Amino acid sequence: MKYKVLLSDVQRQLELTLLAVFEEHFRVLPLSENEIAPTVRAGAIFLPEFIEMDSAHQAQQFFLSAALHAAAHLVYSQPSDSSGLNNRQLVLSSLIEDARIERLASQNFPGMAKLFQRNFIKKPSSSLLFEEIAYSLAYTLATGKNDSDSPFVKKAVRLFDEAVSEDMCNPQLFRSIGLALANDIGQMRISMNERDEFILVAYRDDNSYLWDKFEEVASEQDQPSDGQESASVTGMAYDEVQDGRSVVEYDEKAIQADGLVFQAVEEEVESHLLSHSKEQSAYSYPEWDYKIARWKRDWCSLNEIVYTDRADDTLAHRVDKYRNFVKKLQQIIHSYQSEMHRRKKQEDGSELDFESIIDYMIDFKMGSAATESRIYIDHLKERQQELSLLVLLDLSESMNDLDLDGENTVLDLTLDSTVVLSELLDSLGHSYALHGFNSNGRGEVSYFNIKDFDQEAESSLPSLGLVKAAYSTRLGAALRHAFHKISKRRERHKLILVITDGQPSDIDVYDARYLIEDSAIAVKEIESTGCKTFCLSLDKNADEYVQKIFRKGHYEVVEKPGKLPQVLSKLYLRVFKSFLA
Repeated sequence: MKYKVLLSDVQRQLELTLLAVFEEHFRVLPLSENEIAPTVRAGAIFLPEFIEMDSAHQAQQFFLSAALHAAAHLVYSQPSDSSGLNNRQLVLSSLIEDARIERLASQNFPGMAKLFQRNFIKKPSSSLLFEEIAYSLAYTLATGKNDSDSPFVKKAVRLFDEAVSEDMCNPQLFRSIGLALANDIGQMRISMNERDEFILVAYRDDNSYLWDKFEEVASEQDQPSDGQESASVTGMAYDEVQDGRSVVEYDEKAIQADGLVFQAVEEEVESHLLSHSKEQSAYSYPEWDYKIARWKRDWCSLNEIVYTDRADDTLAHRVDKYRNFVKKLQQIIHSYQSEMHRRKKQEDGSELDFESIIDYMIDFKMGSAATESRIYIDHLKERQQELSLLVLLDLSESMNDLDLDGENTVLDLTLDSTVVLSELLDSLGHSYALHGFNSNGRGEVSYFNIKDFDQEAESSLPSLGLVKAAYSTRLGAALRHAFHKISKRRERHKLILVITDGQPSDIDVYDARYLIEDSAIAVKEIESTGCKTFCLSLDKNADEYVQKIFRKGHYEVVEKPGKLPQVLSKLYLRVFKSFLA
């Protein structure tokens, strides 16, 4: 009977173990379905999605061995140029490097060596096949059992031990041993298939991390058949995203210097999002990693971008579109303000209520006065100036999707809503700001300042015509910067209102829960200061994750984006009244 253990079942334990052993945080992620060999890419460890073995314990030990070995490469190995090396040289140099990093990792944790040894179940043979000789060498270096009759293995072990005594921390010294052994194999006339990939022991990674490989650029005959261009002057295909679309560049006039290939690209380097005039300011923010329960300090780089160009006809067009609705709103606001302009018998206020004072003195003389003296008149105009609002718009690529009507994008409807809300806020005389954000990895979080608190809507809102949606949604960093902006306001009541159409995500995050947890921490931090947060989600499946971030009662799901202007206005009037209560 075979036992199946999923990587997801042990992923957190593996990452915590690596943190304890190496004092560094390493991401452990699943390989794609058609891959089985552990590998290291971009500083992350990729392991099979599941392992089947005779016992669950064996499967868990395999995952642990693979993770520790791969992490040891990240800590102790230095990638080298593989130019001019054949497959035999790569395999033997990698084999020696595997033994070196395991020896280093086991210095502080001797039990680790025994863990690695358990993976060498097969006994070495006396076969002269290349893979059998290589396995015998790996077995001997890992187990310390130097009982092989092979002169080649004995020589390799002797050279390895001498290098350990000389300088075990010098990877170039051990690489020279691998190259010398490859030469010996050639002298022995032992052949191997130069195109074979050798995985001698299943727990060890494919060693692609050790070598900087550069393949030839595909010729015209080798171009993909799906109609997409794919080319790179380095031979390594990069799939980048610009304005939410896949972008690849190739220039036959690439310049090569000092072994590196540089590409001259005449097209705009910046995203079309930033093709207009702008002013930028850079900030750094931490991020919370729930798996290790620690802060990653200065983890996110955020650029605040202030629009300096205007699209003059945009605001008028959007106002015209909702002119009747805006008029109805203004009538509601006017009647509400008239009704609430003066409220008598209040505990606080800027004006004495003489009628209440007389009533209070009469009650006092009669010995029936209340303990609280409600002798003031409260003015709505002054109370409304105690409230500031920051609207934070999700400007990720998914906002370009069409609404159910098939005519307007979700972004268009969201921008329409901001115009309607602006009319409402101006009528109420509130202090407010309209900002947006998106991200392209933790190093490129963009924060768009459309209208700031001290700006007039008439002069700033025409820049709405320049707003584009692209990239991803790193909500935590954007929330922290939004709080940085609103925390400077003097108003007593502060509210950050997020409008989004999906859960937090980014191109460098593979754990769906990671950015949700960080966003939830950001909200807790903000609300601990007295500033409120609320989310309007346009994702009909948002309840689970949006409640995790904003808590029950602090969000609303709008299933029809076309109704967003009406929902947003009603919501804000409700919030406004609650602050005045």
